[in-house]
Amino acid sequence: MHFINKLICLLFYCLLVTEVFPQTQSYISTNGNINNLFPIRNIYNISTFTPLKRNSSTGVLDSLIYISTYGDRNRIAYYYNNDLSLNYFTNAVWSNGEWINLDKHTNTYNSEGNLESVLWEWFNTSSGEWLKDAKDVYNYDSLENRIFHLHQYFNEEEFVNSFKYENYFYGRNLLVSVGQKWIDNEWVNNSRIINTYTSNYLKDSALFQEWINNQWINSRIGIFEYDENHNTIAILSKTWQEQQWIDFALGLFEYDENNNLVLENFQKIVYNNWENWFRVFYEYDDKNNLIHLFGDEWENGQWVPEDEPLKVTNPDGILIGFIAKELFLYYSLPKSVEGEKNIVNGFNLFQNNPNPFNSTTKIKFSIPNSAFCTLTVFDLLGREVTTLVNEPKQAGEYEVEFNAVKYGLSSGVYLYRLTAGSFSSTKKFVYLR
Repeated sequence: MHFINKLICLLFYCLLVTEVFPQTQSYISTNGNINNLFPIRNIYNISTFTPLKRNSSTGVLDSLIYISTYGDRNRIAYYYNNDLSLNYFTNAVWSNGEWINLDKHTNTYNSEGNLESVLWEWFNTSSGEWLKDAKDVYNYDSLENRIFHLHQYFNEEEFVNSFKYENYFYGRNLLVSVGQKWIDNEWVNNSRIINTYTSNYLKDSALFQEWINNQWINSRIGIFEYDENHNTIAILSKTWQEQQWIDFALGLFEYDENNNLVLENFQKIVYNNWENWFRVFYEYDDKNNLIHLFGDEWENGQWVPEDEPLKVTNPDGILIGFIAKELFLYYSLPKSVEGEKNIVNGFNLFQNNPNPFNSTTKIKFSIPNSAFCTLTVFDLLGREVTTLVNEPKQAGEYEVEFNAVKYGLSSGVYLYRLTAGSFSSTKKFVYLR
């Protein structure tokens, strides 16, 4: 499968078309909408996929290296603010024994700690300067759902509109996402995604439509299946042909005992039969950090190493896709942008333990200085279940127990959010009665 087919695969079979913009380098990134159409990963069904853990004692994602079947090697390096939010990352290519900078993405955040904008820059090797390339702008609702994403490119004088997405939520669930392009100084419809959900607020289907001849036309649909831990185990992709849905591809997903995704296995329809297509493997360290991805392709009756669509989540929640043979992730104490020093302390909200749980679970958090702290539990519609902490706290580490039985909760996915001063972080947990 040549590069264009792989790129289409990354856009379609990962159902990222709502929020994807290609870049000049050999990777693509999405707008980081945690409720978008990525078929096997959002914050509500795979807890350990994202490489960033806001825990300065064990380290955060320091860099990743992706390698193509041709031997091309690129590196992304991450640099953090003192609160462990991502300040910027750089992309460089290995050439003549050294890393040569290609581009840089710099983040800004709003007062709630949500990603507000990303400035894209490219490196001019002749002048040694970073020059403006593009910009993304995001807006949020009261539940911190990303409801707006605007992408602009720089025309050497000013930023000019390119495309935008407007997202409509019910609670924390994304119902509709509408994409528009800026054409002849006006916004024109381009694509639309309509999601449906199960009674447990898990995505049931994702319908993708295109704007053709001034009307929405069906294009593709993904139908989701989950295991008892709410991990996605299958996605059936269909295309709209001759006024009916036709099976096209099937993704099957496997997990380890820690609910880490370990295998994506994709099949496609060939002459009305399912045949192997490609697969992607995920490997983790003993701290459940994602450390290695690699893929291969079914050719002439056997699996052959090949460039495949490899996906990781940036520390800022932006999903990045790579067309590469393999990808390695490295962790260390985070480097601060202030003098490149290591960050020793920071605000941390840890994953609850155990998770999933059937009655009680414990939530830990730490703060580097005195702050008024609020720790609240919500359901996926944004309705408050209870507030576990609501008082000033001195610097230190704290642990709170949550008893789901006490509140008569039904089995499902819930959220807990820590707010401490200007720091805010949200995680999910699974309650199984």
